Amino acid sequence: MRPLKLTLQAFGSYGKQTLINFEEPNQNLFLITGDTGAGKTTIFDAIVFALYGEASSTANKKDGAELQSQYVRQNVQPFVELTFFEGAGGNPDVYTVRRVPRHQRPRKRGEGMTDEKESVSLTMPDGSEYPQKETDKKLEEIIGLTKNQFMQVAMIAQGEFMELLRAKSDTKKVIFRKLFGTEIFQKIVDELGERKKKKEKEIATIRTVFQTEAAHLRIPEGYERAEELAAFKRRITTAARLSVTDMEELLQELDVLCGALETGERLAYEEYQKASEFRDKKRDAYAGAEHLLKFFRQLEEAEADLAVCQEAEASMKRAKALIGKLRAAYEIRAEFQRYEDARKAEADMRTRRKEQQELLPELERAAGEAKEKEAEKKKLFEQELESFSRISERVEKARKLFDTIRDAKREAVQREKTFRKAESIAEEKRKRLSDLEEQEKVWRRQCDELGDAEKRLALWKVKRMEAEALEKEAREERNQQMEVDGQRRSAKRAKEDYAAASQAYEKENIRYEKMRKDFLDLQAGVLARELRPGIPCPVCGSLEHPAPCQWEDKAQEISREEIDILGEEAGRLRSVQEERAAAAKAEQALLSEKEKILEHMSARLLEHMARSLPDVPKEMTPEQTEKILADWTRTVLEEGKKAEENARRLRQIQESLKGAEEEKKERKAEAEQGQKDVRAAEAAWERSKAALESLEKGRDFPTLEDALRAESGAKQRKREKDTACQAARMAAEKAGAKKDEARTLIQKYTQELPEKEKQRTERQTAYERILAQKGLSETEWRELTQKHEREEADALQKTVDAHERKKATALRMQADAKKAVENRKRPVLEDMKREMEEAEKRRKEAQSVFERCRAEHKTNTEIYGVLEPQMDERKRMVEEHTKLDNLYRLVSGNVTGSRMDLETYVQRYYLERILSAANRRFQEMSAGQFELRMYELEKAGEGKNRGLDLMVYSTVTGKEREIRTLSGGESFMAALSLALGMADQIQESSASIHLDVMFIDEGFGSLDEHSRNQAVRVLQEMAGGSKLIGIISHVTELKQEIENQLIVQKDENGSHVRWQIS
Repeated sequence: MRPLKLTLQAFGSYGKQTLINFEEPNQNLFLITGDTGAGKTTIFDAIVFALYGEASSTANKKDGAELQSQYVRQNVQPFVELTFFEGAGGNPDVYTVRRVPRHQRPRKRGEGMTDEKESVSLTMPDGSEYPQKETDKKLEEIIGLTKNQFMQVAMIAQGEFMELLRAKSDTKKVIFRKLFGTEIFQKIVDELGERKKKKEKEIATIRTVFQTEAAHLRIPEGYERAEELAAFKRRITTAARLSVTDMEELLQELDVLCGALETGERLAYEEYQKASEFRDKKRDAYAGAEHLLKFFRQLEEAEADLAVCQEAEASMKRAKALIGKLRAAYEIRAEFQRYEDARKAEADMRTRRKEQQELLPELERAAGEAKEKEAEKKKLFEQELESFSRISERVEKARKLFDTIRDAKREAVQREKTFRKAESIAEEKRKRLSDLEEQEKVWRRQCDELGDAEKRLALWKVKRMEAEALEKEAREERNQQMEVDGQRRSAKRAKEDYAAASQAYEKENIRYEKMRKDFLDLQAGVLARELRPGIPCPVCGSLEHPAPCQWEDKAQEISREEIDILGEEAGRLRSVQEERAAAAKAEQALLSEKEKILEHMSARLLEHMARSLPDVPKEMTPEQTEKILADWTRTVLEEGKKAEENARRLRQIQESLKGAEEEKKERKAEAEQGQKDVRAAEAAWERSKAALESLEKGRDFPTLEDALRAESGAKQRKREKDTACQAARMAAEKAGAKKDEARTLIQKYTQELPEKEKQRTERQTAYERILAQKGLSETEWRELTQKHEREEADALQKTVDAHERKKATALRMQADAKKAVENRKRPVLEDMKREMEEAEKRRKEAQSVFERCRAEHKTNTEIYGVLEPQMDERKRMVEEHTKLDNLYRLVSGNVTGSRMDLETYVQRYYLERILSAANRRFQEMSAGQFELRMYELEKAGEGKNRGLDLMVYSTVTGKEREIRTLSGGESFMAALSLALGMADQIQESSASIHLDVMFIDEGFGSLDEHSRNQAVRVLQEMAGGSKLIGIISHVTELKQEIENQLIVQKDENGSHVRWQIS
């Protein structure tokens, strides 16, 4: 990525549209120079904002509203447009990104300001515009770096130059991950962790299965090892972690139990079979006895029934004779009834024919009279109908006339209302004209009273800007106060850490010195024990030994290794003490610096408040400052509301006065038109009244009700005549129908009478024939039918039939029972039933024992069948989990003494190459005095992950030391070298990332002349290739060493730039 053009407008200190063409310099190294606050770093902010939507600084992030320039009107849209190319080779892709920050602009309607959201557009190499919602993601994809990573290697911001140099391993790991694509190694660690967790879940599932199955274990009563088995069951079902030994021993016990249960089940089944066979034998004997007893009872019942049948034989014979006579008598009566019916039908028909023959002359006379009366009524109806038609015509004419009169009345009333309404409207228009004239006077008076409202509003806006500026200063002071409080806590913690480290060192050092003294005493004692008078001392050579050292037993356990370990620990604690002392000193210095800034901000705020607010105390607490500002801001806002309201009212009144004169003319014309409308409405009303009087004179009836009554009377008379005519017609039709009916009946009876005579003769012959056949006289059959009902014969027949059936059944049952009983004795069922029940009870007890044994054996065998393979599976899973756990802890850095994870280990390879490139520059800048080194691999994982931590090696002292011990100039050279080395490595290792740009913001002021010359020479060598390097600085010496310069100047219209090319 290399910038080509940068355009700024209303952005930061740049008001008017400003174009910076990075292709204009004839060298790749150039200087951005200007006075402090001129807007040099804003160029840096603009490039980063265009690419990532944020300003460059991470410590003091600026949002859109703060990026909007104060050097142009607020209706000028702020934006940044960056054109850059990406890619290597002769045809790189050119992109243009334009980003508008969130800002305020005047409302399009009304007054006041409104917020405008941030927007971004990206023009692709083919000229198309990329979708706005996905532009940020696409830009990061094109650059290949996040904003923080870009700031580390391409744009090293003022105040953040040392972050990568001093960053801990975990911070560097996140940066390197994106740069060098090492995510795969972290994913490997994560995948191993997931697999380990999965195995742990599977093992936990087996434990759950084992506990669940163990809970279902059935221990039979009386089992010799029931207590041991119950103990295993209880331990397994209640344990949070299962013991493998308990699980294995439970399986062994369960195997033995299943064998015992299998034997018990077989024996129980054999006993159950025997009991079932004995029960079946007793049940069969009882069933046979029951069957035999039935035949004994059947024989007794049959003999009893036969005795009863014998006694009833005589009565059955009499019943049979009576049944025959009754049936014959009722047959004769039925035939006699048919004969009587035929005779009565013949006589009845003769009688009806005679009656109709006698009635016919009278019916003929009545029919003639009814016909004459019908003709008379019809003539009267026709006369009345003609009269009704004449009256109806007159009534219809009258109805139409009355409708016309009603309409004329309605029209007259309506025109009267129109006249009255026109009078009311004319009066209302006159009043409106008068009201407008009065309102015009009131407006002119109010306009005089509010004449200076606009001026007051303008003064208030100035006052509001002062209030907003003071609020911003107060907010910055509060933020600074929070930073001071936080730094004060950090300084206190650093001081406490130093005190704790000092105490730990003193304690450990005293222990070391004491043990060292004891050890030396031990060595002296060993030598003293070997001294002999006259023999030289191996230490001093003396032949006499007046005061030899005494050897104490307490020092016998001290070794040289223990002394060395304790010495190393004391040395480590001393180093910690020194580190903590330096950290406490640095924290205290930073606290002093922040307190000075706070003091300066407070004084500046107090000075500004004194200029703007009345009666401000010379000294105030932050709470008092906040309260005074809040009260004053509230007062200013209230004044503003009143000033805005007065200005708004003045504008409204002025607008109203402009239209008042024109409206007055319109209302005068409306009043004159109203008078014309009144006169026209009155004339129309008079015409309607005259027309109504003319219509009233042409009436035939006094009222419409009289006309309707005349019509109703005629209609009623017509209806009465019509009803009488219809009644006469119906009477004539009815008389004629009766006459015709009589003639028809006479003819019918005459034709049917011979057939009736024939039927009566045939029925009489049949009756006389059946009397002879049945052998009964008329007197006899009449007597029998009177004494007995017809149903008695059927009832007697049923009794006889039942007697015969009962007798036959009893004879058959008697024969069957005698054949079945033969010569056997009658059995006693009670004894046999008792024996059968005892046998059944014995069988059920045996069955219960067998089923219990079978259920226990089945349950426990199934449990064993589930648990045995689970144990093998668990063993396999535990072995796999152990391998995964060891591997995961190793690659994740979770092993004691080896806290470096796999990704850090891989990244050391890249860091080593970065340091190789960085040290070439660092040694050149520092005249061969320093080089950067990683922690040694053996020590990088001790305590915590230090795999990417850096040390600085001094060729002068031959020792390594912490990065933070470098001076400001040394730190600048080290950070610059590291950034350059990282850029080299990124370009070399990733074909998709092409960083052909680097901006360095300040830092050169901390270098001496030699170091500065060396740093510039290194940058010039780099710029000899394709990398564009810009240095933001106001150091005078750099202006002489770097020929191409972008000069930034600032005046009352904002910042301006120009190239100075030598």
